[in-house]
Amino acid sequence: MAKTFAQIETTLPHSRKLRRLNHKERWAYLCAHLTPLGGYIGLFRYPKAVWADDADLSVSELDSAIHKMAEIGLLSFDEDEDFVRIHSWFLKKNAPENASRMASIAADYADLNAPDLMILESAAEFTVGAIKRAQRWKPDSVEWSKLREVFKPFLAGMRHNYEDDLHEALADQLNGQNRAVKLELCALIPSLQYHLEAPCRHPAHTVGAHDTKTTQHLDETETRKEKDYTGKSAADNVQPFSTPPVACAGSAEKVAKVQRPHSETIEAARRIGAIP
Repeated sequence: MAKTFAQIETTLPHSRKLRRLNHKERWAYLCAHLTPLGGYIGLFRYPKAVWADDADLSVSELDSAIHKMAEIGLLSFDEDEDFVRIHSWFLKKNAPENASRMASIAADYADLNAPDLMILESAAEFTVGAIKRAQRWKPDSVEWSKLREVFKPFLAGMRHNYEDDLHEALADQLNGQNRAVKLELCALIPSLQYHLEAPCRHPAHTVGAHDTKTTQHLDETETRKEKDYTGKSAADNVQPFSTPPVACAGSAEKVAKVQRPHSETIEAARRIGAIP
């Protein structure tokens, strides 16, 4: 479905990254936000001929603008498939405000035929951005159970596709996030804890918005570790899901494309009424 509106931060003109662009480059960047081809996840196919026409630039001028925008970290562009990913899309205004919207966006990844690395980075940003926005909910809100019902299968499907590359992408997105976001995400995908500096020991149902301390005893964690990962080091044990081996593991761009996300994510979104 074509996008009919766009949300842009009013602070954008003061962005230090944006100020490094000239006026033509800034307009090209805004066109990527405004185009109806864009959808609602900040990852979409934007043919250069169309983008250049929207921005009133020649293709060579657009090439130069894309290079500059990518260099300073505003977006990524895949030259082979003409896909653009706007960075920090879900970390600001476009972060979903409720669990139903989160479920609807998670379902959007199912039919997304974009470059694998872009999907991986976008999905990681979406997950962290959604959990960050959820910190505004009350600890006893029913939205928390809906969020977990959707993100557990969503992350399981992404991990099935990308294995340890997902851990690295999530860890990158967690830089600078507060403890509550990290705890919730570790509870949703326990294998992530071994890719972060400090292991997370909180089960999902005990993590609420703005939590700053953990109450689960360390002995319980050690016991669980001994039971589940006996004889293996933490670095070797990141397999909580039973998944078949994937060819060329370790390279997100080489992993064969399979259904994204798992059908369980679609079913979860339907159960909470997010999609028909």
